Amino acid sequence: MLKNEEIDQLTGLPNLYSFRKNAQNLMDSRAKTEREFAIIYFDVQNFKSYNSRYGFEAGDRFLQNLAKHIEKIFPELMVARFSDDHFVALAYFSGIEARIEDLRRRVISYNPDAGVDLHAGIYELEPDDTDISMACDKARIACNSIKANYDNIYRYYDRELGNQLDLAHYIIHNISDAVLNGYIQVYYQPVVRVISGRVCGFEALARWVDPKHGFLMPGVFIPILEDAHLIYKLDAYVIRQVCEDIREYMDHGYKPQPVSINLSRTDFHQKDMYRVVNDAVSVNKIPKNLIHIEVTESALDDNQDVLKGTIDKFRRGGYQVWMDDFGSGYSSLNLLKDYEFDVLKFDMKFLQNFGSNPKETAIWENVINMAEEIGIQTLAEGVETMEAWDFLKRVGCEKAQGYFFGRPMSKSECIDYLDEAKGNERPSKTAMEEDESALSHNKNIIELKNEEPEEDEIDRIGTIEDEQFMAQSPVYLTLAARGFVSLLEYNSYSQFQKHSFFIVANLSEDKLVRLHLSSKRKILDKEYHRQESYQEMIDDIVENTVIDEEKRNVEEFFSKDRLILAYHSGINFDEIEFHRIVDKKMAPRWTHTIYQIIEEEGSIVAYFLSFDIDEYKRSKDLVRQMAERDSLTGLYNRHTAVPLIRNRLYRHHGGKSVLIMVDVDNFRDINDRFGSFAGDEVLRRISARLDDFFGRDGIVCHIDQDEFLIFLENIQPVNIEDRIVDLCDNIFSLRYHDDKITFTVSAGYVIHPDQGRGYHDLYRKADMALCMAKNAGKGTAVRYSEQ
Repeated sequence: MLKNEEIDQLTGLPNLYSFRKNAQNLMDSRAKTEREFAIIYFDVQNFKSYNSRYGFEAGDRFLQNLAKHIEKIFPELMVARFSDDHFVALAYFSGIEARIEDLRRRVISYNPDAGVDLHAGIYELEPDDTDISMACDKARIACNSIKANYDNIYRYYDRELGNQLDLAHYIIHNISDAVLNGYIQVYYQPVVRVISGRVCGFEALARWVDPKHGFLMPGVFIPILEDAHLIYKLDAYVIRQVCEDIREYMDHGYKPQPVSINLSRTDFHQKDMYRVVNDAVSVNKIPKNLIHIEVTESALDDNQDVLKGTIDKFRRGGYQVWMDDFGSGYSSLNLLKDYEFDVLKFDMKFLQNFGSNPKETAIWENVINMAEEIGIQTLAEGVETMEAWDFLKRVGCEKAQGYFFGRPMSKSECIDYLDEAKGNERPSKTAMEEDESALSHNKNIIELKNEEPEEDEIDRIGTIEDEQFMAQSPVYLTLAARGFVSLLEYNSYSQFQKHSFFIVANLSEDKLVRLHLSSKRKILDKEYHRQESYQEMIDDIVENTVIDEEKRNVEEFFSKDRLILAYHSGINFDEIEFHRIVDKKMAPRWTHTIYQIIEEEGSIVAYFLSFDIDEYKRSKDLVRQMAERDSLTGLYNRHTAVPLIRNRLYRHHGGKSVLIMVDVDNFRDINDRFGSFAGDEVLRRISARLDDFFGRDGIVCHIDQDEFLIFLENIQPVNIEDRIVDLCDNIFSLRYHDDKITFTVSAGYVIHPDQGRGYHDLYRKADMALCMAKNAGKGTAVRYSEQ
């Protein structure tokens, strides 16, 4: 009997660790039999695209189905799921090729339109083989060697592949020397803002320039080091080198950009990675916000307690944590409720058909919208064309990376790249000096003095003065560019200026330096002037113009003491959105505020830009609602409802819930007899009734065609059963043109947690119950039963 930690939770097969232990025992005892053994390593081709096209639940069902077929075709010894779509079998050699071909036919026939395929690597165990891990590696190498070859579905491990294994041995035994002798070099690939194309960071990538084997790519040595649990040596070196490079960059007077660093799953078990990173940051005296930690999604499947603890520690310590390769696994959305991330990073290969596949596009639009709703940024890597960049702009992705923007480059090439992009100009003057220089050339500008000019003079000249100052202020233009998405709602730049607030404050002296508060220096009925207390003005603004529910957050955001503390902690930029009272007779409006802090002549100076985004928020809410709702019925669509249901199941704190699957009886006949438009009207009618029956209490979703899903919490089983039976007892009717259409519905349902716990389990059982109801006749409701 296998222990729970030895079982893959999705498929029920043994996991990698269990397989290695038990297969090793079988291997050691094979001398007692004359049968020949073989290791077969299976890899599903295009499975990531399958997940992207059909959804993660469908991907789960695919893997569960594949696991059953592998067990059925290779029953004699042992099979296991190693990771993602990778399975391994220890089997007798007899008939192995025919059995692989049989398995491949079953994989393809599961969904012929999906474009998935199966490859296998075979290693026939030799009499002197003693290490099961080495045997698995050989089978894996054989399988990986035909990944791009669609003519071959399997390959045996041979001499050519043996040379690859020799290289693996070389890498394992020489990684320490490579680090010490500088053979490992850190390259940097730029990350840009999608909306502007401006560089906003880099990803650190390792390259191995070896005196014997030449230039080794990461795809060669990283998997080998991970399997050997030696990747921590490489990653620790990269961390130290990145911090040293940033320090050197800052010492030469350049403004540094954040750098993201990849950590492997095995790092977390080999070393205290938080201490490794934090020590390197402390030794080089660089701000923590310049180092971001990337963790691949597949790493999160492994020993969640250790990983979660370390990830939480990084975030508490002031580091951003990114999920790399989002969407590659079978539980991407589930992970978002268990972990907190700052950025989701996905590969454009998931969106290779964005121009021709609306479903694929819709899935990722919803993913991006969902991430934004829960406060996570999105980054697309692998961007190689203008079309891909334009697509990312349309769907709202925030950051991008790829050869279209820049290839991975050495440190010196990186500096040249930034110089060409004008992303790291050395400031010959402070921002304040540049502003004063610009002002001195305009005779209409009032000089800053301790005494205040006359009120009418401010009213007459203030607007011109401030707008000229804003137009020539590099900090203002920087802040405006950062808020560019929201600015699109304005008809012109001048209109934006008239509806924005620009404030410059000397935080060290608690003084207002410059104000642009709309056409006059008034907020509601209160006037403000230069040299007044910044903190007193903020207190007044918060008290008089911010809604009660948001006052505390806004007050903290603008707090002088908090801003100074943040600056000394390395944070010189932040933003907030809140509701502002423009007119006491009108509803509050959404406002976006962004700031940047600069040290000038020994004082800490903050630049604030606030602007109205109410129309933008309203249109965005409308777009989100359209994305969440099924266009035909107005109910939640599947992509929105399923995460909501999962979340409620996760937050379950007692009581009973029910998952109900409803189907329109003989819907195909209705379509055939009255036409598809009549069928649409039937779906609208039953959707409205389902919303009336259950919408106030729970989640009602249009899954597909004539199927609906309902989730209700805190129910009494007897009462809910009566409601479901009442629904199915109804004979619904509607008039369509000159025809009267009558129809009934059937339902299957399952009670949580009595009959199931996870979403997949509940869905499967509700579906089984619905099948039983359909078999029993029209207008029938059936509760799931094990019998």
